[in-house]
Parts: sequence; C-alpha cells; structure tokens
Amino acid sequence: MIITIIFIIFLFIILIIPHELGHFFVAKRCGMKVDRFSFGLGPRLYVFKKGETEYSISLIPFGGYVKIAGMEPHDKGTENDFHKYPLWKRIFVISAGSIMNYLVSIILFSLIFIVGFYTFDFNKAIIGEISKGSPAARANLLPGDEILKIEGQEVKRWEDIAFYIKNSSKEFLKLEVQRKGKIFSIQVKPKFDPQLNKKIIGITPRKLFIRYNPVIAISKGVERAFLLTKFILFSIGGMLIGRVPAEITGPVGIARFVGESAKMGMLPFLSIAALLSVNLGLLNLFPIPALDGGRLFFLLLEGIRGKTFNIEKEEFIHYIGFIVLIFLMLLITYQDILRWIGGG
Repeated sequence: MIITIIFIIFLFIILIIPHELGHFFVAKRCGMKVDRFSFGLGPRLYVFKKGETEYSISLIPFGGYVKIAGMEPHDKGTENDFHKYPLWKRIFVISAGSIMNYLVSIILFSLIFIVGFYTFDFNKAIIGEISKGSPAARANLLPGDEILKIEGQEVKRWEDIAFYIKNSSKEFLKLEVQRKGKIFSIQVKPKFDPQLNKKIIGITPRKLFIRYNPVIAISKGVERAFLLTKFILFSIGGMLIGRVPAEITGPVGIARFVGESAKMGMLPFLSIAALLSVNLGLLNLFPIPALDGGRLFFLLLEGIRGKTFNIEKEEFIHYIGFIVLIFLMLLITYQDILRWIGGG
C-alpha cells in the first residue's frame, strides 16, 4: 500500500510540476512577472518566497497553477500586465504547459525504448506458450514450433492464424508445422471461447526483447506520443457519436490503475505515466473554459478581432467553467468509488 501511494504521488509530480514549470519558465523568459507558483490545490501546506515569486505546496495534489501578473481583472493595468505583451508571447506561455507534458511523455517513452522491453512477436507465426489442456497441447504442439500453413493456406504473420481459425468451418484443422528444421502435419480441433467470443487452439506468440539506441529511441518516443494523440482524438470522436462507450476515469480510478501497473514493475508504470502525460497535455488544449485551451481560444479570438476580449467577462466564463469542471470531477470520482466498491 505504501509503495502504491509513493508511485501515485510520483506520478502526479511528473504530470503536474513539468506542466506548471512550462508556464513558469516561458513566462519568465518572455519578461513577465510570476506572482505565484503552486503545486496542488486547496489549503497551502508550505510556502516560501524567492525573488518576486511565492512558491507553495497545497493539500490536494491533483492540480497546480502559475499566477502571472495581469492575468486576473484586479491586476489589470500593472507594470507587467500579461495583456500588454505581444499576442505570440501570450500564446506561447499558455501553450507551454501542454508542450512540457508532451516533452515528458517523449522522454519517458524514449527511456523505455532505450532500457528495452519484452513484446510479442506478431511478425512471425512462432508459438511462444501453449495453454495447459488446450487443443494445441492435446495435438502435441510445442513452444518454438512455427506454423507454416493452415488447411493449405500459407501463414505469414501471427494474425493469419487467428483469421484462419476463426473463419474455418471444419471441426479439425490441418496445420503444417516446422520444428527444429523438420516439417510435418498436425491435426488440431479448435474450441469456442465464450469470453473471447471466438474459436481458439490455446497458443500465444513468442516474446522478443527489444532495445534501441538513443537516437532511434527518441524518434520512436516522438512517434509513440503522437500516435497516442491520434488514438485519443479518434476515441473521443467515437464517444461523441456513440460508437465507443463513454468511459471516463478520475483521480481515484487513475490511482487504482497506477497501483496495478506499479506491481508489474517500473517500465509498465513509466508507460502509464507517459500515456497520462499525453492525455493531460492534449486535454488542456481543448477550448474549454478554465483550461489552457479555453484561454488560447480567447487569445485566438483577439488575433482575429484585432482587440482584447473584455477581461472581466473572460474571467467570469473561466470561473463558470472551473465550477463545472469541479462538479464533473466530483461526479467522476463518485463513479470511480462506486466501481471500486463494486469490484469493477
């Protein structure tokens, strides 16, 4: 339990602090005055001041914020007023949090590719494991056997096996198998698995250990981060049109998920952290009031209209958005707790 809590705290640190540091460093670099840097929300547990900025750690670790002079209505007109800076600088400052989340994700994925990991070899039809008592076990198939043909049809990749088994109407299948350089035929009787809703013979592909040099690992880290972005956008689109079930997880659900991944080792945990970092970075770019994307939306409107949107009205919209987001977060957390209690 203690180890799980440590992993969860570490996760929120690597998700939230880089995001806020992105806003902080870019704002400083652009010459803006940063009044406060906070990790967490709610009652403040620890506060100190260095230079012009107050730093704090708050009770609830599910968020954070950077307060830049001039962003709020009562700060309007100050010497370092955020709205006096060029539009491109303000867009850069607001976008920097999500950029940092993507950078963290790329670093974590690159690290995983450098360290190396085991993965299933789907490019070849070579058996890795055979389930005890399965049709494959009864047919005397062995780990390391390569399936060359099924009912005379050539098998090139692992997915071909599943395809031929699923679409065959025969009770017994004739497999051409290569074992230690010898080729022979085996008859196997597939069984229907009600959980998978398909016919199986009880085999899994072999595992390979994959590791890349740093240059290739970084390129693959970038590729993985943007493939995830594409997948998330398609999933959200599917949920909006009803093709994909709307399943949203809050902090409690994430904590449970992280706890399970932590039990499997550091690499699965880092993979989950990288995935969540992409989610956080992308979500914050959505044009939703109170999120970075909501502020970017108003900045883009300013660019189109050629004049600043009324700050008081904009902050009121963000305030309403914040209240709605808190309500949704509480609702999602309640559903997470119900799933937890129900064992789902």
